[in-house]
Amino acid sequence: MTFPQTPEADRPTRWFKIAAGIWLLLISLIAVVNSVGLSRLTEQARRDTQETQIKALAEQVKELAQQAEAGKRQPKPASQAEVAAARQALENRLASLEQAQADAAHASDLQALQGRVSAVETRQQELRAAVPAVLRPRVPVAVKPKVLVPPFRGVGLELRGGERFLSIAPPATISLANVRLLREGDSDSGWQLQSIEAHAALFLVNGQPQRIALP
Repeated sequence: MTFPQTPEADRPTRWFKIAAGIWLLLISLIAVVNSVGLSRLTEQARRDTQETQIKALAEQVKELAQQAEAGKRQPKPASQAEVAAARQALENRLASLEQAQADAAHASDLQALQGRVSAVETRQQELRAAVPAVLRPRVPVAVKPKVLVPPFRGVGLELRGGERFLSIAPPATISLANVRLLREGDSDSGWQLQSIEAHAALFLVNGQPQRIALP
């Protein structure tokens, strides 16, 4: 005869489920906050890098302009070929500066992003480690079969009437008078002989197979 469970009996389980849900919700909120902070930090780092590179580029352009102005003041007028070469050099330098600015901004953004991602992953691992053990699935532990020591030792194989027998004797004796013969299916001290091989014998003990090497 079974009795219906009372609400008081279900109350601990209900509170445990509520606590587990609140804990998982907090973990999700922390991950979302970290992602938003990561995006903001990445955007701010990109803006700061671009402003720094633009200021440096403006200073270099100003310096080149001053050099060009000083060149105009020279008594000897520059030829058309020299002006074209100077203009080409200026354009090449500006192009290299723009490429360097793009590469530096990309590398800085990538490094900052990698740092933030590593921090978020570390934080999530810490949060998972802090979850109670009852919420984490348990991994079954493989149990190795126990190796049993037989109460006898295998002496050798004998062939009688076309049938093979296993010769056994107590471990501490060397007398032939104590040697016993077992055929397949016979038992001794709870060890049942299953099969006889060339250099080993297979026994069944408490439902577990055990192999004994033979000399």
